[in-house]
Amino acid sequence: MLVSYTKYHQTLHEILESLNIRFSDIKPSEWVQKNRVMTSAESSMPGPFSYNRTPYCREIVDCMMPDHPARIISVMKGAQIGFSTGVIEPAIGWIIAESPGTTMLLTGHSDLSEEAVTKIDGLIDSCGIRHLIKPSVQRARNTKTGDTNNKKEFAGGSLVSGSAGNHKLLRQRSIRYGFIDDFDAAKTKSKESGSTRKMIEKRFAAYDDKMKLFYISTPETRPSNIEEVYLLGDQRKWHVPCPCCGELIVLEWSVEIENSKEMGGITYKLDENNRLIHESVGYICQKCGEFFTEKHKYDMNLHGIWVPTAKPYQPGNYSYHISGLNAPPSNSGWEQCILDYLEANPPDGNRKEDLHQTFMNLCLGEPYEISAEEIKATELQKNIRNYEINTIPEKLSMEDGNGRIMLLTLGCDLNGKLDDARLDYEVVAYSENGASYSVMHGSIGTFIPREGKNGIDRERWTYQHGMDRSVWRELEKILDTPITTDTNRRMKIGAAGIDIGYETDHAWQYINKTNHYFVIGLKGKDINKYVPFNRDSKTFKKSLENPKLYLVESNICKDRLAEHMRLKWEKSLSDVQPQGFMNYPIPSGGKYLFENYFSHFEAEHRKIDKDGHYRWLKKSDMHQNHLYDCRIYANVTRDILVWNICKEMKIQNGTWTDYCDILLKRR
Repeated sequence: MLVSYTKYHQTLHEILESLNIRFSDIKPSEWVQKNRVMTSAESSMPGPFSYNRTPYCREIVDCMMPDHPARIISVMKGAQIGFSTGVIEPAIGWIIAESPGTTMLLTGHSDLSEEAVTKIDGLIDSCGIRHLIKPSVQRARNTKTGDTNNKKEFAGGSLVSGSAGNHKLLRQRSIRYGFIDDFDAAKTKSKESGSTRKMIEKRFAAYDDKMKLFYISTPETRPSNIEEVYLLGDQRKWHVPCPCCGELIVLEWSVEIENSKEMGGITYKLDENNRLIHESVGYICQKCGEFFTEKHKYDMNLHGIWVPTAKPYQPGNYSYHISGLNAPPSNSGWEQCILDYLEANPPDGNRKEDLHQTFMNLCLGEPYEISAEEIKATELQKNIRNYEINTIPEKLSMEDGNGRIMLLTLGCDLNGKLDDARLDYEVVAYSENGASYSVMHGSIGTFIPREGKNGIDRERWTYQHGMDRSVWRELEKILDTPITTDTNRRMKIGAAGIDIGYETDHAWQYINKTNHYFVIGLKGKDINKYVPFNRDSKTFKKSLENPKLYLVESNICKDRLAEHMRLKWEKSLSDVQPQGFMNYPIPSGGKYLFENYFSHFEAEHRKIDKDGHYRWLKKSDMHQNHLYDCRIYANVTRDILVWNICKEMKIQNGTWTDYCDILLKRR
């Protein structure tokens, strides 16, 4: 007698469950819609979970099915697309409830791993599967197992969370299911284990054709971790039907219209004041050339499909790309993308590279290609203006449309040896508008030639305190001496930043001893990562050990200075200089010449290091960069002073404008 399929299926389930093995015949997308109810803490739209707002997630999460050929799945995406709630969380819930196995959830940012587990806890509770998780059990040495902050154990499997850069976590583990979120933020490789991606994929070798490995990330800069994996796959793109002609299209920022020289994509208009006209925002179809608005996006996404555009490097490698232009209507819309683009690309043509990267990454979901163009010092020389060294050009600043001079800062770079010291410095004046004017530069302890028995000898200076030729005595004189403006106003240097990476002890002795209001020590901290959307908060970090020590994110500060160095201005075209524009006095007395000043600004170039990260590095030991460093220190000292003053005035994340407002009100 033949047994019916239904009866057979039921019996198989009973056998597998008796062995603590569950058999899944329900897709993850179906399971999560059947079981999950979103709370107000989890979503702005609480209630039963639905893929109607993010239908592009459905195919990707269903790659989890055992009979699906996908083994490595990568997603390169824009922001606010919904992949955490639409892919990662449903897949993990489905694993726990339907197809248990060893599972690992890794994040590119190490400080976000606990937050990721917190979201999984919310999923477990909202789906009613908490009973499947083994309770927390105390072990020896104050360790716990079962249900912990970084591990969830359940019948037939477990979920371990951590950082993708933690290679120790990956060693000696065989994994069936893996999710690497924010993969672009992970280290590309380590000295001990080599390639991070290869290290991860080796952990799945034991499961072969049963493995499921997801890479999901918004890209950052090239070389990009997520782009590398994406290009190895079949490069699927989300196609949606045009509401005008019905043809399938990929929403793009700018694209040629078929059979036309005109451009399609996102379209908008500005008024006479360069403000966005809201009614003009829409999309021009690259197939038919017709205009439609974002109100159609919900229905377009509902009928969208994924279309492969390339042959994968190996079978089972599925890769997906989707931009923020497809984000649900309540998230980041087209209008916000346009505003972000306009902020990064103002009408004066001076692109703000950090903001443009943010636009590329978050809106378009594409890695940012950093310009390989090097800074040309000859271009900086074009910014020499008609004012004298050792004079604060306040009158000129007013004529340039930049307002009054609000602050003087001094940046110091230490060189030489203890008893043969040299302290290089630059004094910079900052206007209301944020444009800067170099006031003076020099060296304390510059090797001065003098006649000696053995030909040319030199007078030696020292970093030691109390000595006649101590560089610190000379620095005190500079800080004590007011500088006159061209309007006969006298100003003192308001803040000084000293590099303490060299002769640290003697620098600290001076910093702690001086009575000047704001003299701080600066210590470079190389983070090896360009993170524009965190730049302002990471430019400096105040040390808890010493209130006068600040850690400076070197590459970020140099990126910002490079932006300012690239700025161009013609008075005939604009009455106001761009914020950050750099002005210089007329060369005199051997100062502000190309060989002893401007050449320092092209001593470094931005290139990819051996770890695959962009860094500012010296071209060679022959190139002098001391005054380049001084300008970095002067700029970041200004930022730190502003941050402190605004904090005292209860202004969070205070800006230069806030600082100027505070001073002007006091006056």
